[in-house]
Amino acid sequence: MTTTTFEPADRAREPRLAHLPRVLVALPTVEAPHSAIEAGRVIARALGAPLHGVLVWPTPITPCQVARLLHVEPRVLEGMVLHVDVGDPAERLDALIRAEPVAFLVLGAESHGCDLCGLGASAARIVEATRASAVVVRPGTSLGKLRRILVPLDGRPSTAEALRPAADLAERTSAALDLVMIEHAATPPSPEHGAMAPPRYVDQPQHEWPAFSAELVERFLGAFAHCAPWVPKRVFLGAGRPAREILRLARELDDDLIAMVWHGDRAGEHGEVFREVLADAERPVLVLRR
Repeated sequence: MTTTTFEPADRAREPRLAHLPRVLVALPTVEAPHSAIEAGRVIARALGAPLHGVLVWPTPITPCQVARLLHVEPRVLEGMVLHVDVGDPAERLDALIRAEPVAFLVLGAESHGCDLCGLGASAARIVEATRASAVVVRPGTSLGKLRRILVPLDGRPSTAEALRPAADLAERTSAALDLVMIEHAATPPSPEHGAMAPPRYVDQPQHEWPAFSAELVERFLGAFAHCAPWVPKRVFLGAGRPAREILRLARELDDDLIAMVWHGDRAGEHGEVFREVLADAERPVLVLRR
């Protein structure tokens, strides 16, 4: 594993972001919603954004019934603006987000979902339907703080452009970014214009790897994702199966969140990596749509 660390630039000005829209928690009905609610609180508090929760139920209900239906104490929902709706959860959440955009959608997954991503049918449909940046939290995982975010890169400019919400989140929360490129023999070079491939051979690592890392940060995080220069960044080069490397590095680097750009297709090599990371991640995953 090769790594380069970039120290943050002098913070000569405040973050460019204005007040962000609300953080929305899709309240799960299959398992306890505590993990998703707490993750929503962490993000909303860091962003200075209001926290909203939505429960979609088969029959009409009122907000005062939410705590009882979720089998939680009312104090668990304190400070959260509650919405209730009737119908299909994925459809109703998508309509709610289209009507009033959100900064992040937070949702819980089942412990043993039987769908391809291992999330459970309802959570998988929500992730597939929404265009919002979605934070998926599994039972037993937590987002108690945001210190480091793991960001896998595939060398495509279009992927880097989709990372803007992750870069904004790091800026607003003072989190650092761990950027990962993975050398995988089975993956052909990207035909996308402006793409970068990880260096296969580094004859003079003291010169070539820092130059590659600097270009990666400047082009992909700076020009495409518009990441603030003062956000701390480290660059890592892995080798082997991408999903396995992403999960291994997340554990070894002790990252609090994994940011995955999804093309909207669960087939093909990219879809396989996305499914494996979602199914086996031991920390929350931020799903960003390209």
